[in-house]
Amino acid sequence: MNLFATLTEVLNPDVLTRIAAYIDEPTEKTNRAVNGLVYTIVGGLMKRTTTEIGVNQLFNHIQKGRYDGSLTDNLANVLKDATQTYALINQGDEVISHLLPAMKSSIGSMISSYAGIRNSSAISLLGLTSSIVLHVLGKQVKDKKLDADGLASSLFAERDAFVTTVPEDFLPRLVEKVGLQQIMSGLAVPARRNTAEAPGRSFATTSSPASRSTTTVTRPSINYDPVDDSDTDSGALTKWGMGLLIAGLLAVVIYYVYQNTINHSSTSEQASDVTTITGDTIQADTVTRSLAVPIDTTAKPKPKATIPVATTAALAAQPGALAGNLTQQMTPYLSNPALPKGRAFPLAGLAYYPGSLSMTAGSQAVVGELATLLKTHPQLQIQLVGYANDAQRGITNKSLSFKRVNQIKQQLMTSGIDFLRIDALGRGTGVARNDTSAVPKPTLRKIIVKVVVK
Repeated sequence: MNLFATLTEVLNPDVLTRIAAYIDEPTEKTNRAVNGLVYTIVGGLMKRTTTEIGVNQLFNHIQKGRYDGSLTDNLANVLKDATQTYALINQGDEVISHLLPAMKSSIGSMISSYAGIRNSSAISLLGLTSSIVLHVLGKQVKDKKLDADGLASSLFAERDAFVTTVPEDFLPRLVEKVGLQQIMSGLAVPARRNTAEAPGRSFATTSSPASRSTTTVTRPSINYDPVDDSDTDSGALTKWGMGLLIAGLLAVVIYYVYQNTINHSSTSEQASDVTTITGDTIQADTVTRSLAVPIDTTAKPKPKATIPVATTAALAAQPGALAGNLTQQMTPYLSNPALPKGRAFPLAGLAYYPGSLSMTAGSQAVVGELATLLKTHPQLQIQLVGYANDAQRGITNKSLSFKRVNQIKQQLMTSGIDFLRIDALGRGTGVARNDTSAVPKPTLRKIIVKVVVK
C-alpha cells in the first residue's frame, strides 16, 4: 500500500467528520482542504529532502517527536478530546515551521482559497494534517527499520503516485506556491548524507542493523611548539628573500590593475550600445531556471523552414507579415472587448516527437508567435493546457503533458513575458481516472491556449 492509500484509509469519513466539527467548517469543504494539505505536505517534504540538511531534519523530527504511527490506530477517539486535538495541532504547527520554513502563511492562504474555508481553519488543519502525515511516515520508519536515507528514498518512491493523483484544479497553484517544478519534472532526487561526519564521531555506513559498521574519525595531533629561526643567518636571508618576493608580486599586481583600468576606460564607449540587463530580466531568468525541464539534447539537423524565436519580434512591427493561424484567430477576438474571456485556441503547428520534449520542425515559430501576441496585448493572461497520450519509459501521460507546457512557459518567459501572465496545466490523456460514465472518450495529444484575461 502506498503512502496516499494509507493516508486515505487513516483519514476516513468518521475522522473527517470529527475534524470538521472541531474547526466548525462543513464536512465537504474540510475534506477538500485536508486532501489539498496532504499533497502540499508530502510535496513539500519531497522538496525538503533534496538537501542533506532536509533529510536529517525530517528524520530527527520523526525520531524526537515519537511519530511512530500510534496516533493513526486510534485517531477517531483522539479527536473526540478537544485538548488532545489542540495538542496535535500545536505539535504539527511547530514541526512544519522547521521543515517548511516561512511557508505556513502562504500554504494557509492557498488552502483557504482552494477549499473555501476560513484562513484560521486552514492553519489549524495544516498543523493537524502535518502530525498525521508524520505519524504515517514514522510508522514506515519503524516497520521497515529505515534510516534517514531510507526514509528520503521511500518518500521519493511516491513521486509518480503524487503526480498522477493530485487534483487537476489544485495542481497549478500547488506547483507555483510550494515550488515543485523540479519534483514534477522528475529532475529532483533525494540527497544522500555524507559518509564521513564531524571528527570524533562515528557514522553507520549502511541502513541494515545487521550489517552496520562503525568508522571512527579521529582528530590529527597538532604540534604547538614554536620554531625559532630568527637568530640564524639562513633565517635572516630567508626573511630578506621573502620581502623582495612580496614587493615584486605587489608591483606586478599594481601594473595589471593599471592596464585593466586603461583598457576598461577605452572600451566603455563601445559598450554603450549594449542592451542593459534590467531587474525584470534578472527576475525572469531566475524564474526560468527554477522551471527548467529536461530537454533532449541529442544533436539534430536544424530544419530550414523553422523560424527562430528571435526573428518573431519583428512581427509586431510588420502587421500581417509572417502572421500564422494563431495570430489570425486570436487578434480579432482579443481586439473585440464585447467578446467574453475564456475562449480556447489550439496551438496548431506545435508538436513533439513521441514520448519526448523535443519539438518538431516549425513548432518554435508557433511559440514565437504566441510570445509576440502576449507582447502586443500586455493585459493578456493565458493558461496553457497540455494533453499527451504518447508517454514512454515509465513516465505518465499526465507528467509528460505537464513538462511540455512548462517548457513552453519557460520559453515565453525567456522572451520577456512575466511568468504571472502564464499558467500551465497538464491533463494527461484528457480522460479522468475516476470516469465511470462508460462513454468512450478519445485520448488527446495537443496543447491549447485559453484566454484568462483579455
